[in-house]
Amino acid sequence: MNLFCRAVLLALPLNVAGISFTSASPQLSFEPCQVVKNSVFVDAECAVLERAENPNLPDGENNKKVALHIVKFAARTPEPAADAFTIIQGGPGMSSIDLYLSMRQVFAGVLANRDIIVVDQRGTGRSNLLSCPQNDALNTGEFNEELTKQFARECLAALTSKPEFYTTSIAVQDLDAIRELAGYPQLTIYGVSYGTRVAQHYARQFPSRTRALVLDGVAHVGLNLAGAEIALRSQQAFDRILSRCDAEPSCQSTYGSLGDKFAELRTRLKETPVTINFPHPISGDFIEQELTEQHLLGMMRLMPYATESLALLPLILTQAHAENYVPMAAQAVLIEQQFENDYAYAMNNAVVCTEDAPFLTADDLKGHETTYFGTDLSKNMQALCDVWPQGVMDENFRTPLESSIPALLLSGETDPITPPENGELAATMFSNSLHIVAPHHGHGVVGRGCLPQLMTEFIESGSVAELSTECANRERAMPLFTSPTGPTP
Repeated sequence: MNLFCRAVLLALPLNVAGISFTSASPQLSFEPCQVVKNSVFVDAECAVLERAENPNLPDGENNKKVALHIVKFAARTPEPAADAFTIIQGGPGMSSIDLYLSMRQVFAGVLANRDIIVVDQRGTGRSNLLSCPQNDALNTGEFNEELTKQFARECLAALTSKPEFYTTSIAVQDLDAIRELAGYPQLTIYGVSYGTRVAQHYARQFPSRTRALVLDGVAHVGLNLAGAEIALRSQQAFDRILSRCDAEPSCQSTYGSLGDKFAELRTRLKETPVTINFPHPISGDFIEQELTEQHLLGMMRLMPYATESLALLPLILTQAHAENYVPMAAQAVLIEQQFENDYAYAMNNAVVCTEDAPFLTADDLKGHETTYFGTDLSKNMQALCDVWPQGVMDENFRTPLESSIPALLLSGETDPITPPENGELAATMFSNSLHIVAPHHGHGVVGRGCLPQLMTEFIESGSVAELSTECANRERAMPLFTSPTGPTP
């Protein structure tokens, strides 16, 4: 498992007030289809749009076509709103279509009055997935510059596409072409995590075509994804867990010092990885799994993303410390399976090596020595990006926004990667915005409590002015498990 690589893991039209939009004649050919992900089957309408891989070259034999897969879910009313709603997944490198399938009930209210149209961004999911062969040598727990560069060279050699044309700047051009050809004068956009970067850049490049934004787990303009932010935020999330356990008598009496257990377990796995046989957490078949320091760090980083998995972390960490490695191995397998099946590493590298790594500064790395990741994440990305080609990035890409587009910003109070201060900073760039912080929740909160209803109300009105957000304050954290059967009563 390549945790290092996972951890990171135009013309500007004027937005003229008072413009009256009417739907254009659609030119995309949608056909009835069934969209499938694992055991989920959803009826929809599907279309494929071929776009030039290099938009700066004329069409021809030397300019590859990228087939963008588009799914439309029709509104339940015979007279839907003129704009369409779209969602953009994070990563970078994950499928927006799959995100919709997994969260379709959250967005069900939107379908009452407007179509939902979703595209897998080029290089992800069904739209020419750009992935990389696995390189197990990277899973050593030690930063090795040459191994990282070797991985990058192997990945590039395996590609039949040019990754420099799979960046955010080109993705927003694709999205606007789809909007136009599908016959919608405007889009209302939901983005989560990296998807908020795409949404904001679309709004920058096409302000008159952007009706409203919902930004969930905000990556504000200028945020650097090349390892620096991850190390600091992951350490902060772990520190919160330690403080929470110390403050809860049942957790403290059950587990003692979680920080010491983590340090001892990390040293043990770094010196001597453990191989165990255990039932696969999904299939039940017995499998063999080697556990290393990198599996521990991946678990520590990713489990705080949701309050439910965070509640299990002290238990799993303590059991592994006591040499019961099965729960930790099950988490490692689930994490590996999700990323191996769904994550477009090469597309991720294309984005980060263009939009983030070149702008990493010494100031960004201050304080990293005291985090459990140290400086390895940023060093790894820098080494990878020394080999990886830089791609297309608009000149204004990192310039702070000044926008009056209505924007609903959502943050989780305990988000371990895009904390509420990111949303606060982004809110300063939107003069017509509202920032809601969901108490006790982590990364991506649109499905929590009353937030689906608030989002639907915002999308219907296109305004934050009348939203009553008191209901969001009712959210509570999942109690920390003190045994495999659950929390202390």
